[in-house]
Amino acid sequence: MVFFTVYKKGQGIYSRVAVGIALGILALFASVSLYNVLIGLPNVAESANIPLVDIDLNWGLIGAFLLFVFFGFLIGIFIIGLETGLRPLDYSGKRAIEFLIETQGELQKVSWPTRVELVGSTAVVIISVIMIGVFILGVDWFVSIIMEYIGVL
Repeated sequence: MVFFTVYKKGQGIYSRVAVGIALGILALFASVSLYNVLIGLPNVAESANIPLVDIDLNWGLIGAFLLFVFFGFLIGIFIIGLETGLRPLDYSGKRAIEFLIETQGELQKVSWPTRVELVGSTAVVIISVIMIGVFILGVDWFVSIIMEYIGVL
């Protein structure tokens, strides 16, 4: 068993990086949320604080940091493919990486529209939405006139 190696190095780089960044941001938000919930816990020591940012070192900060490290470890397993020695976790990590590699492969097969096609399609959609909106406005107005005539409204 080899620790700290990248599973299928060089494959699916863009999808791995994008998902890694997204999951890292989510892990950061989760850690900050946990810190905000646990901010009232007592300090680790009487005057313990972090000097550069002047934040008191309390148990909530330690818990948030540990949560962030744990999520970072999971991101490492599911994005990079770090070996843990736990067979179910390693297998799940490899399956997630295979999915990301296949996703990037499929996205490379996509025929992306040119600028002219994109502008034309966007114009068709905008015009269609306006026409349908005007039609629904007309039908609504017509039905409300009939309902007022027969005394329902």
